[in-house]
Amino acid sequence: MKRIIKLVLVISLIVFIPIFLINFKVPEPINILVVGVDAGDYNNINAPKRTDTIMLVHLETKEKGVYIYSIPRDTRVSLNGEHQKINAVHAVGGIQLLKQKLEDMLNININYFVKIDYKAFRELVDAVEGVDVVIPHDMNYDARDIKIHFKKGEKVHLDGVKAEQFIRWRKNNDGTGYAMGDLGRISTQQEFLVKISEKFKSPLIIFRLPKVMKVISSNIKTDLSKVKIMRYSLYYLGIDKNNIKTKVMSGQPEYINSISYYIAKYNEDYDFLQNFGNIDKTSKRNIKIKILNSTNKNGLAARYKKIFEEKGYDVVEIGNYNKRFNKTVIYCYDEEISKEIKDILDCENVKLVGSL
Repeated sequence: MKRIIKLVLVISLIVFIPIFLINFKVPEPINILVVGVDAGDYNNINAPKRTDTIMLVHLETKEKGVYIYSIPRDTRVSLNGEHQKINAVHAVGGIQLLKQKLEDMLNININYFVKIDYKAFRELVDAVEGVDVVIPHDMNYDARDIKIHFKKGEKVHLDGVKAEQFIRWRKNNDGTGYAMGDLGRISTQQEFLVKISEKFKSPLIIFRLPKVMKVISSNIKTDLSKVKIMRYSLYYLGIDKNNIKTKVMSGQPEYINSISYYIAKYNEDYDFLQNFGNIDKTSKRNIKIKILNSTNKNGLAARYKKIFEEKGYDVVEIGNYNKRFNKTVIYCYDEEISKEIKDILDCENVKLVGSL
């Protein structure tokens, strides 16, 4: 009797799903902030957690495409008037502050967020019954909370536990690791996501979706409703991996005051970020500002640097001018851009120039 009931359910799903998809309204394109949080403080499980992974995902429903933009965890940002790594933003102000920081930085609108920890990640991978990968490097690392041991070139089926080991690996016990450091790990994570997406090409994913939904509702924090999650999941069934585009935020690693940062050059990613919405190349987030103090008052340039950065501008340099002026002068190449700067400085003395 149980077998008959199961058979009826399977036949019903096979018949119902195609009919449902034929009458399925194409959902609207959305931007989602996806963050993976680290293990946190072992002695205080309620302590704020830093973000170990930060990704922006755009679902382009018209062309059934997915765009994944990864932000390195060491990206240097301004936070409360000081420079910090972007992975500290969540620990300071939670997901909303991180969302606001990225919106201001990249001049995009983020519609929803998904926050996942390692436990939820393991369960999610198990819910889709894992993926097969070829290990790109020898991985041998032992820590308090994780032990990672894979051999380069071997094909491994990654269940939840092994998948966590695979995406968290940065370096070995002897210090060797990805040639590009954390950027290499980000590329591995993106490739892993593509592998996961390929699971949705199988008709069997229909029968795994209830498990996926259970994991999401129980262990993943998101402001996406269950209806929306199911709607987008069904819409992207069978997605071609060629329709999934990935990119790591442009920039370069740099030591500043003995601290390793990633200096972002996201203005170079304009073409890719256009997929996340209409972005103006002359947006204040893409404008470079230099502030020179031409008075006898010390610290004036640093003070205004803080003001501009809090408003989302990128101040690339401050210093002292070699002459003294009684009035502030704004040198700008665009009249529209100069308007807000005039308001900030309460200054009408603007000189338009062809280039700076």
